[in-house]
Amino acid sequence: MIRPLLLTAFILAIHPFALFAQDGAAAPEGFVAVMKMDMMILPGSQEYLESTISAAENDGARLLVLILDTPGGMLPTTQQMIQRIFKSTVPVVVYVAPTGATATSAGVFITMAGHVAAMAPGTSIGAAHPVAGDGKDIEGDMRQKAENMTIAMVRSISEQRGRNVSWAEKAVKESSSITEKEALKLSVVEIVAGNIDQLLKQLEGKKIKLGSEEVTLEDYSSLPRREYEATFKQKTLNILANPNVLALLWMVATTGLAIELYNPGAILPGMVGLICLVLALAMSQVIPVTVGGVLLLVLGILLIGLEVFVPSGILAVGGIISMVLGSIYLIDAAEAPGLSVSYPFIATSAIILGSIVLYIVYSLIQSARRKELTGSEGMVGMEAQALKNFSGKGKVFVNGEVWNAELTAGLAQKGELLDVVGVKGLMLDVRKKSGA
Repeated sequence: MIRPLLLTAFILAIHPFALFAQDGAAAPEGFVAVMKMDMMILPGSQEYLESTISAAENDGARLLVLILDTPGGMLPTTQQMIQRIFKSTVPVVVYVAPTGATATSAGVFITMAGHVAAMAPGTSIGAAHPVAGDGKDIEGDMRQKAENMTIAMVRSISEQRGRNVSWAEKAVKESSSITEKEALKLSVVEIVAGNIDQLLKQLEGKKIKLGSEEVTLEDYSSLPRREYEATFKQKTLNILANPNVLALLWMVATTGLAIELYNPGAILPGMVGLICLVLALAMSQVIPVTVGGVLLLVLGILLIGLEVFVPSGILAVGGIISMVLGSIYLIDAAEAPGLSVSYPFIATSAIILGSIVLYIVYSLIQSARRKELTGSEGMVGMEAQALKNFSGKGKVFVNGEVWNAELTAGLAQKGELLDVVGVKGLMLDVRKKSGA
């Protein structure tokens, strides 16, 4: 009896370890994580990258391929994204693709920050000189500050990744842009591949620095792939963080609240204005805005509102100009040199919203001044027809109704037209027409 019991106890004791060994033997060899960043580099892009890298690390990915196609974006956001790539414990391959894609402006820094930089045929990279949102150069001292900041950033990235520092600086200073073949020749990227399969095969044998260690990459083409898509929240954040959308939010907020103040109880304009105000304030914590820009927007609405009290046209024009200037100077170029609003878009929006406010407020004022046309007060000034001869009190026909009337002086003949000059309850004060 003792031997069977000991054998059973032994089997039960080693059973968990046997299961553990089986699990370990059945454990997958990992997978390749894939993300597609075909968007502007804005706060939503940063959150997308950071969450994907974290998920790849936690899920056991062997490699992360970031497929990039971007016209650029915010430099401060780009800096945060680069820092996350450098901290990643999973190798990050930045792949400019598909054919026709580009890594422009901030995209240059992200590409060169990857552990491996790759491009597809027919793609380009470059033009990293900081410009305003309308494509024009930043003027004055701000230009020098922005240029120095971007040069220092791209030099640091290139040196750490062992890439062409000279071309990287040229991309900033001279807005140099090159094709994938030129990029490979100048050691800006390490691989040119037509698709992900080719890319993963060409990684074999390449040495990278992952943290403080040197790692030799393998051929990952046989591993399963898992794509991580941007969430609805991240996409929405990118839309709201667009400078044009942010400026429009501020204009709609001030317009809606102004209409609600002029017409209390309208509800809808105030509700829309309040929602836009909350969104604008939230986005202002993400994208740097200037106090002066916000004040100019508010001043513009006030000037348009004052136009109805002092009609001249000057205040309305001044209000629209103030709204346009407020939108133009809304983004703090010192903090986000790569962003600004589109002048035609903002000018058109300001004119439309300003005209709406002016029309609504003017209509409200005219409505308040308009004489009542219904009820007893509205009868003053109407004509009354005497139903019979009377002096003093009698009956008259007014606006299809029979009323009691009191004649202030004289005698009214049957059928004679009289003027209504006042109302006392259900009694009309009438008088003979002048000259009668």
